[in-house]
Amino acid sequence: MKKLLMLVALSSLLGACAQEESEEVAATAVDAAVAAPVAALPPATPDGYYEYLYCKNGPNYSQDAFWAMVKDWNGVISSLEAQPTAAFGYVPRGWENENFDGLWVMRWADKTAMQAGWAAYAANDSQSKMDAMHPGVLTCGAVPSTDRFGWTAYVPRDIPDGFDPSNSPYYLTNELCAFNEGKSADDMRRVVRDQFLPAVDASMAANPDSTYWFRIERADFVSASGIQVDTNWVNFWQTAEEGEASAKTFETSEAGQSIRSAFNEVSSCQDIRAWDGWLLRAPAAAAE
Repeated sequence: MKKLLMLVALSSLLGACAQEESEEVAATAVDAAVAAPVAALPPATPDGYYEYLYCKNGPNYSQDAFWAMVKDWNGVISSLEAQPTAAFGYVPRGWENENFDGLWVMRWADKTAMQAGWAAYAANDSQSKMDAMHPGVLTCGAVPSTDRFGWTAYVPRDIPDGFDPSNSPYYLTNELCAFNEGKSADDMRRVVRDQFLPAVDASMAANPDSTYWFRIERADFVSASGIQVDTNWVNFWQTAEEGEASAKTFETSEAGQSIRSAFNEVSSCQDIRAWDGWLLRAPAAAAE
C-alpha cells in the first residue's frame, strides 16, 4: 500500500465557536475541567463500523453515470440479507491523491455485519452485475489494508438536528494520528471527556444553530506501508463556509490552543484534509 495519508481522520478538533463570547465560555469550561481530579473512564461503546474504499473514476465516468450506478447499486444491496446501514461518498476538496479520486464509505452495525455483508455480496456475484450494468464508470477497492480500510467508530456527542447528510454536499475534515510513546486510547478519551466536550457544549449553547459534530475511529487494520495509524477523527458541518469559519475561530482561540496542546501530548498527527461528503445510501433508521 502506498501512503495511508488520505483516508479520513482526526481533524482540527474544532468546536463551533464563531463568537468571542462563546470562546470565553469554552475557555472557562476547559480551565475547570483541567483542575478537576482524574476519574475512571467508563467503557466506550462503539457506534458502528466504517469501511473506506479507494475509488478511481473510469473512462465512462460522469456525474449522470455515477448517480445511475449508485441507484442500481442500492437496488443490488437491498436484495441482500446482510446490508450496510448507510453509505457515503467523500471527495477531496482542493487536493488530489494518486491512489484515489474519492472514497466510498460504508457504515455497518459492527464488524460481524460487515463480514456477513461482503459474503452476501460475493455470493450474489454482485460486483460482476454492477460491472456489466455500468462498465468503466467507477472502480473501488476490495482488498483489506490495501485499498479497503476498516475502523471501529465512536460518536461521543449526539448529532445536531441541523445536520442533514441528504443535503449534499456537506463538509468534513479529517486527520490521522498515532499514539505517542506511552500513550493510549484512554489518554485521548480523557482529553475528549475533560476538555474537548465541555468546550463543544459551551460553544453549542452559545451557537445553537451550529451543525458541528464529530466521529472518532480506531483503526482495525495493520498498515502495509509501515506508517503507524491508530486513530481517525472526522469533523462534520453542513457547509464548507461554516466549517472553515469554525476551524479558524477555534484554532486561534485560547481554549482551542489549550485543547490542541493536550491532544498533541497524546498523539502525533498527519496533515488535516478537507472533503465534500455525499449521501449514497440511507435507510430510514440510518444516521451517519
